[in-house]
Amino acid sequence: MVSKTNGIVLNYIKYKETSIISKIYTKEFGLKSYLINGVRTKKGKFNISSFQPLSLLELVVYENKNSQIGRIKELKFDKIYFTNHHVQKKISICLFISEVLLKLITFQVPDKNQFNFVRNSLIELDEVVDNYENFHIIFLIKFSKYLGFEINNISDFSNIKFENELVISFLSEIIISEYSSNIKSTSSVRNKALEIIIVYFREKTELNINFNSNRILKNIFN
Repeated sequence: MVSKTNGIVLNYIKYKETSIISKIYTKEFGLKSYLINGVRTKKGKFNISSFQPLSLLELVVYENKNSQIGRIKELKFDKIYFTNHHVQKKISICLFISEVLLKLITFQVPDKNQFNFVRNSLIELDEVVDNYENFHIIFLIKFSKYLGFEINNISDFSNIKFENELVISFLSEIIISEYSSNIKSTSSVRNKALEIIIVYFREKTELNINFNSNRILKNIFN
């Protein structure tokens, strides 16, 4: 069956000599894998640049419930980024968010509210000019709502009472902040706050969550 859907590219792996398999978070079908033949050649139907992490696409796909890997009939950009794929700090944030989504969105179950939240967040990241060093932390706080364990208060973190006042103050402010909020902090406080949030996600999901891109983020924003 041929269907239309919006999608957010999470990653891709090389397949054979000229093809890739891309994991795409779709609005209509949840997390899906698609085989794209010949994309790593100049004569391919699609350009591999379309499959950069967190690219926003409009897709026409062949949907087969009996197959774990689908195929793409047509695609075009839903939104072309101006900065997300060009500014090094934003590239690092995109890599982190794509890794978060890969680890936490594991089912082929559509959730349009969750999808719209992620899409709108990425567009906002693309448009912000400065003061976005806390973006990925605020994203995690907001994303928790769509995973069923919303972070509402500093007391939600089990070991927060053992942290210093700067970390507690920063997290308290982050929890009620919007992406546009300008919250000043040091890199050490920011990194510690992120570690606390990741531990919270581990506890709630019972997954051994470790983000490789977290190390890159720490280096970029130091």
